[in-house]
Amino acid sequence: MNLVSSTALATVLMGSVAVAQDVEVQNSWVSGSEAQGKQVVMDALAERGFNWVDASVAGYENDDAAFMSRIQAGDPPAAKFYIAGRNAADLIAGDLMQPITEVVSEEAEAALPELIKTAMGGFQGDDEYYYSPISVHGESWFFYSIPLAEQLGYDEMPTTWDGFFEMLDAAKEAGIMPLAFSGQSWQTNKVFNQIAVSILGADTYNDMLQNANEDIVMSDEFRQAIEIFDRLHDYVGEGISTLNWNDATAQVIRDEALLQFQGDWAKGEFIAAGEEVGVDYGCAITPGHQDMMIVVDAFTFPKVEEGTEGQMALAETLLDPEVQKGFTTLKGSFPARTDVDMSSYDMCAQLANEKMKANEIAADMAIVSPRFVQGALADLINEFWAAPYDYADFQDEFIYALSY
Repeated sequence: MNLVSSTALATVLMGSVAVAQDVEVQNSWVSGSEAQGKQVVMDALAERGFNWVDASVAGYENDDAAFMSRIQAGDPPAAKFYIAGRNAADLIAGDLMQPITEVVSEEAEAALPELIKTAMGGFQGDDEYYYSPISVHGESWFFYSIPLAEQLGYDEMPTTWDGFFEMLDAAKEAGIMPLAFSGQSWQTNKVFNQIAVSILGADTYNDMLQNANEDIVMSDEFRQAIEIFDRLHDYVGEGISTLNWNDATAQVIRDEALLQFQGDWAKGEFIAAGEEVGVDYGCAITPGHQDMMIVVDAFTFPKVEEGTEGQMALAETLLDPEVQKGFTTLKGSFPARTDVDMSSYDMCAQLANEKMKANEIAADMAIVSPRFVQGALADLINEFWAAPYDYADFQDEFIYALSY
């Protein structure tokens, strides 16, 4: 790949800009912690002589729909937030996305894990990078209220599903809402998948997704994941269909609910509320195998008639280790680069980072599955959550959707 040193890159970028130029960036970062993290990138981009013009749309699905409307209208923004992987594959294949390979420095490439570099290429196999990653999120967490856990007599969280449900039953008997749950479709989808990872283990889960492995989907272990998912209905509060993910997190922050299954972006909400990990709230990996499902925050860059300098400046900014550190400490994630000092991060981020370095990770379906497969699986999972039906039928439909 045509890599350059970070020093030479900065010289090229700064030398090409006489006055501040606008870079319109479409994203779905609207929560308090997301906005704070976004400001770090905005400030760093401004130092490079470019203005981040924010085009934010609440909700990842809504943001995608708005972006596709702009693509179809021939009026794309300069950059678009995406989960790295196959999400923009059709747009890349259609020559609608700008490669960023030229601004991926040698230092950055050496510091990026192979899984992330594969995701940056959009699985195109053309030796180009199309995504600029800024952070990694661990998705196999549940976050809990320490005061409520102590009230129930729990100093540590259960590591088995039997023990986990015993704790939820104890909360229910004590008049405490056991589980804060968001009815957003992407949230429901992630809860099921983190349960599946916990039962199957990372290697088997990855095999199931990447190879549409029917034997795994039809296994007793996969059916156990369905049963656990279904059983959660007995422990959620009311009104979840209209509850955003961060509103559910707020129920744990206010000690109204014992816990929430969530990606580690939830930590940003705790931080913004002045909560301290290990004192006010805790994090624990989903019971079972204790492997970590991950997803990668990144941006893609639609081809535009002018303003490519701003696009490349943003791509380089996102890869900057100091920017990644500043961003991730606010958003609750951890850096995509492995050369960032993790000593100042909380115990949750350090544990997730260790899991990634040890390859005890499962790729979120957004990384490895085509968009139409992701959509079909998410629809199926949400339909089941809304109105559970025969588990064997769900397994049949799951393998059908996975095999599209």
